[in-house]
Formats: sequence, C-alpha cells, structure tokens
Amino acid sequence: MAKTLKELYDDLRLVKGQQRGPAGEDLPLALSQLVLTHGVEQRASDIHIEPTALGARVRYRIDGLLHEVLQIPQDVRDPLIRAIKVRANMATDTVSRSKPQDSRMDIEWSGRKLDLRMSSFPTIYGDVLAIRVLDRSAPLRPLEQLGMSPEQLAQFQRLITRPNGLVLVTGPANSGKTTTLYGALNKLRSPHVKIVTLEDPVEYQLDGIGQAQINPAVGVTFASGLRAILRQDANIILVGEIRDTETADIAIRAALTGHLVFSTMHTRHSLGATTRLIDMGIEPHLIVASLNGIVAQRLVRVVCAPCKAPDAIGAKTFERLCTQLSLRPGSGAAGLSKGTGCAACNNTGYYGRVGIFEFLVLTEQVKRLLLDRDNSPVYKAMVNAGLLQTMLVDGLRKAAQGVTTLDEVLRVTGEGDE
Repeated sequence: MAKTLKELYDDLRLVKGQQRGPAGEDLPLALSQLVLTHGVEQRASDIHIEPTALGARVRYRIDGLLHEVLQIPQDVRDPLIRAIKVRANMATDTVSRSKPQDSRMDIEWSGRKLDLRMSSFPTIYGDVLAIRVLDRSAPLRPLEQLGMSPEQLAQFQRLITRPNGLVLVTGPANSGKTTTLYGALNKLRSPHVKIVTLEDPVEYQLDGIGQAQINPAVGVTFASGLRAILRQDANIILVGEIRDTETADIAIRAALTGHLVFSTMHTRHSLGATTRLIDMGIEPHLIVASLNGIVAQRLVRVVCAPCKAPDAIGAKTFERLCTQLSLRPGSGAAGLSKGTGCAACNNTGYYGRVGIFEFLVLTEQVKRLLLDRDNSPVYKAMVNAGLLQTMLVDGLRKAAQGVTTLDEVLRVTGEGDE
C-alpha cells in the first residue's frame, strides 16, 4: 500500500535530521516538493496549506471534497510557506506579505507538465496558500465522456453546430464548465473555421485555436478583449465568463451579428442565467433573440469500481423521489450502488467524477415564457411542462445506473434537506 503524506513526511524528517544542522536546512524545500508531488499523485485538483495556532494543516481537494492529509508543527510552517512562495516568485518581505498575492509555476512529475496557479492570503497565523493544479499534458475529455446521455449529447451538439447565437454553461466553481466548453471547441475546430478564446486562465492549449488570457494590469479584461476579438473575423468565440454588463452586452450583440459565442456564468440552474442577464440590464427580447440554449451542470463522484456493492439502504428515499418527480429510471432502486472503500479510492468509496446536466433549449414556447420577468414560477412551469429536466432527475438516473450514489446526488444538487 502507498504511504500516506504523514508517513512520507516522517521519513523526510528522519533523513533531514529533524531540521538540525546543515542536513536539515533543506527540509522546507524538500517538504514543499513532497506536498506538491504527493498531491498530484493523489489526483488533487487543489492543494491548501493553512496556518493554525499550533502549526499548519495540508488539505487536498480530491473529486471535489477537501481531505486533511497532514498536520505540521510551527517550526516547519513558516519555512515551508516561504519555500513555496520563493519557488513561485512571490514576495516574502514583511510589507508584501501583508497583501494577497497571485503567481504561478511549472513543475514536471512523472513526465507530466503541470501548471500550478498560486494564491496567498494573509491571516493572523500567516499566509494561507491555495494551489490549483492544471495538468497541461492531460488529454482533453471528449464530449462523449462527460456523462451526457445520448439524448443530451445530441441536444448539445445541435446547440453548438448552429451558425450563430449564444450558448451558456452555468454552475459554481469547479463544476466542469470549462471542460464542457473545451469539448465543444475540440469538436468544432477545423481548418475552415476561426476560433478565438479569451480566458482566465487558459487551462488547455488547443492547436489551431487563438487563445488569449485576460490581464487587467494592462487593460485586457473580458469586455475589452471581447471587443478586440470582434475585429479578428472569428467564426466562434469563447469568453471565459460573463461577469458584468459590458461583457454581457458585447457577447449578446456578437451572437446577434453572426458569431457563435460560448461563455459561462455562475448560477444555480439554467434559467438563473437569464435572470442574471436581466439583472445586468440586458433587455429580455435581446436575450431570447440571441440565446441558443443554456446548460447547467454539476460534478458528482463516481462509485469506485473495485469496491462497488449494491446499496439497499437508499431504496425507500429513491423510490419516494422518483414518485414525486414522476420518474421511471429504468432499473429503479435495484440499480443503486455504493463503494465500500478500498486502497484504490483511499477508502472513500468514490473514484473520479462525472457530470449531471440540465438543458434549456430556447424553443418558441420557452421564449414566450422567458419574456415574463418573474422567473421563479417560470422555472417550475417549464419543469412541469416537460420543457427541461433538472439536474436532480439526471442525477437520479445515474444513481439508478450505479454510476454514482443517491447521497452524492442529493449532496451536490442541494436537495438533501428537502
């Protein structure tokens, strides 16, 4: 069995003489390398080093959840944080330490090129470090592997192959929005089509596509960059996120003038994107005229295959939910599964994640409903009329297929207390 980070850390302290004398002076640097590479080995998407009164804790975000992997003492805490900041070319002097900082660094591990995005934030016990791990060498996941059902995949491909219009993908941070949009770009790239992106940051590099990163320090924002892209004779434009009225206005007008525009927004469900646009001051008639469709998504953890077992406990809850939603998910509760925990999944019962989706395609009937500014009853009306199926319904179907668990679906969709 692979050693835990604590076991590796104890071995390192023993080798380095517990930080005494010349042999121990390299401990912070060696520990920084150990924390980073072990996190990558454990499939962490983010690595957190958080000072506490007694030292610091190290946590990895794996499959969307944080796991504490190490407690380090006070005598190691500050040297470790300083070593990582020095490697990332972040300021370590007293004045600069009192300010939040952002930076990045590249490392190689097992032949993989990794881009680490660093953020430091000062607290009463020292700087908190949050490190996002981007694997440049990881292959793009094609649309067929994101978790869409055959019907959803066909629906999405119809949306992204229209000659113009706006396609939005919504969800919170770390819900897979960028992966979905890159899957779309990968499907659409061609010698006969010009694609330009404006991102923060550029997470994947695609041949044949012009990719740019926003840089507010020199005046390159989503709004100013998008305005410049419109002069680039592009067929397809990806804007990393619509955050303000100016960006929303330019994106919609680009969609109305012959461009196919992709972007993301942070909303709870698909219809929430139209509410956000209206709140930004965009007229409803412009929204319905420009939008092709909206995809809301979340990521649920996948049941670990080596320790997968039937789950009979959630059957009653599952059947009750299906009755309330008038849902017939094929095998029903008989297909429910769970992971019992094993070495492959670090005893979590899960390994990897897959998407659950909600599609809102702007048909004429949907457009008429959207022109009503009161979107709360509109959402329920669309669900009741069968115009969209919620992420909860998609999640229950995946639970019925044994892909994920009922508890995971309820946790991610926020329906666990209802």
